Amino acid sequence: MNSDTKNTKKKQINEKQHLAVIDIGTNSTRMLIFRNCEGKLIRVNKSVRYTRMGQGVNQTGRLHPDAEKRNFEALEEFKTIAEDYHVTDFYLFGTSAMRDAENTENYTAYIREKLGLNIEVISGEAEAELGFVGVSQCFDDKILIFDIGGGSTEFIYGENNEIKKMMSLNLGCVRCTEEYLFSDPPTVQELEQMNERIYSEFVKRTKDFLPTKPYKLIGIGGTATSLSTIKQELKIYDSEKVHKSTITKDELEVMIDNLSGKTIQERQNIVGLEAKRADIILAGALLLLNIFKITGENSFTVCDYDNLEGAAYRHFVMKMK
Repeated sequence: MNSDTKNTKKKQINEKQHLAVIDIGTNSTRMLIFRNCEGKLIRVNKSVRYTRMGQGVNQTGRLHPDAEKRNFEALEEFKTIAEDYHVTDFYLFGTSAMRDAENTENYTAYIREKLGLNIEVISGEAEAELGFVGVSQCFDDKILIFDIGGGSTEFIYGENNEIKKMMSLNLGCVRCTEEYLFSDPPTVQELEQMNERIYSEFVKRTKDFLPTKPYKLIGIGGTATSLSTIKQELKIYDSEKVHKSTITKDELEVMIDNLSGKTIQERQNIVGLEAKRADIILAGALLLLNIFKITGENSFTVCDYDNLEGAAYRHFVMKMK
């Protein structure tokens, strides 16, 4: 058998394999199971568990034992799901909460020992880059991407599938909720203080970053997709309806008015909003409102491909080509 035949057989085997990428975020832990089809990523299964790894990290600088337990249980469950799909390889990465916590190394060692899974804690810039790689499978030309996470918000600007600049700010929906919103529902003063801090930080940090227009504003991550499901009143998440949907500034302001007057329990009953996001969705919406303010844009497009797909493409698909 010649080398070309061997390489062809190896490629065919690789393209039939199911692979998995797991993102350990500040609010949620997500898994994407996929396969590579001639250099194209085919999504097979997507799972999410709300593990709230960022619990208390902003105050203590450490991962909370309860958060570690929730995340361990999620990873254990994901490993079982992956076995059902005959997954042959994993790539796990941790983001903002794990970047900030001083005891992250102890936790990653524990996961490696108990579950045999290696976790790479990536920088904010690397996280932004993975987000861009995911989005660039769906959009090209000039795009400004924002990713509102639990502990941080990333901005990435690219042209024709090439990153031009990116940045990461330590402002996310879990972090802002824990720092500013103590009442239920929040007081006007709490909301104003949070809003002023977000706007001030965004203006200061993005002053020399924002690109010249025109460009397409793209939102990825849980805040963007959740606001789309709320707008569409989706009882069950539908990727096809969420992907490439749009939200205007006016629509967002109406949602903020509705959310801010409700208790967390009342928000849990909003059609389209996952109950475990009820406490942090308002902070996420205000972060988005300030993105509208600093960009001067009046609408954005939701992309259902994000850093999960970017990590899958970067760490597996590209290496198989």
